[in-house]
Amino acid sequence: MLRQGQSKKFLREAITKYYGLRILKEPHFLPKREIAIQPIDSKTYVRHLQFPSMIKLYEYINDNPPLHLYYSVALYENPSSRDMESKGLIKADLMFDMDADHYSGCRDAVSICLSCGEVFKDDIKECPKCKSKNISKIPQLSEQCLRRAWGDTLILIDILENELGAEKITVSFSGNRGFHIRVEDEHLTILDRDSRREIVDYITLSNIMIDRLVPRIGRKKDKAIFFKEHEHGIRARLRDYALQYLDVIDHGHYIEVNYNDLLKLVDLMRIDIDTVVTMDTSRLSRFIYSINGKSGLAVYELDPNRDFDYTFSDFRILDGTVTIKPYFTIPQIRILDKEYRLHSGESIRVDAYIGFYLAIKGLVEVVNTENLEVRRP
Repeated sequence: MLRQGQSKKFLREAITKYYGLRILKEPHFLPKREIAIQPIDSKTYVRHLQFPSMIKLYEYINDNPPLHLYYSVALYENPSSRDMESKGLIKADLMFDMDADHYSGCRDAVSICLSCGEVFKDDIKECPKCKSKNISKIPQLSEQCLRRAWGDTLILIDILENELGAEKITVSFSGNRGFHIRVEDEHLTILDRDSRREIVDYITLSNIMIDRLVPRIGRKKDKAIFFKEHEHGIRARLRDYALQYLDVIDHGHYIEVNYNDLLKLVDLMRIDIDTVVTMDTSRLSRFIYSINGKSGLAVYELDPNRDFDYTFSDFRILDGTVTIKPYFTIPQIRILDKEYRLHSGESIRVDAYIGFYLAIKGLVEVVNTENLEVRRP
């Protein structure tokens, strides 16, 4: 829960003004979706809300500024029912979550104990000094890690389009550390949990018997062949990766590869998605252009035909600067896309989106908010 005082007032006013711009992207069939919010002064969610229009939703969030704002991937007969069985599932968007902190070298974090002020260059859940679990975590995630996740996002989109026949795909920056991919094609939204698990296995190459897809050939059974054309699905992917990464023998209409080398490609081809998100038809997802309350950045719809050349500041909701007074001394820390040294009780002027982030994390008191404007996406 956020600290009381000027910081909380600053956050509430900024969030209210931002949503006053009415910039949210309306999801299809809004009245059939469950809406959920986490109020700015609460650790719990208010769920099972239902709104007939965006106008009514804006009226609600104007009175109840949300730190997080969600809608269900599912369409329901009765979205406001508090019993999941009674909601009456109609269908559900197929969702994928691609987080950049899954990659090696992208998991670094600084943890600050809000009870005693100790700082740890690690991701901890309990303070070793005072045993408090009141920990604020600051991911040390670089744009390079996000670009790596964006590369896998584009590979995923290619699989969805060319292997699963998806056409209605929306991709967005999550507002924090990765990307959300939403599919709304009818033949995929009607799938149940077990069918979605099979899609997960297909994309991540889990439980896939490669020997059946690519039989071993040759006297020593140490070779495999792929046609240059007329390959589909996983075989086509394997062929393309083999052409890119392996030494191949070109036989004209087909290529030959060493089988053991081919097996090494399987791990390279795996896409690390959050499997639970994709299988869960009752999942909540963030409104596009809503604020991600973990970072203070906005959820942005992105063009998959464009390179990911953004920085975190491109997703800010505030322009201008604010004066902050840190509660703790932190010798050196990366805050989104900037490096800082913070000293307890020593005022410092920072970009407004940095101050917003630090206030959300409970690390600073915001003492001056002049020269401040909300930013339209």
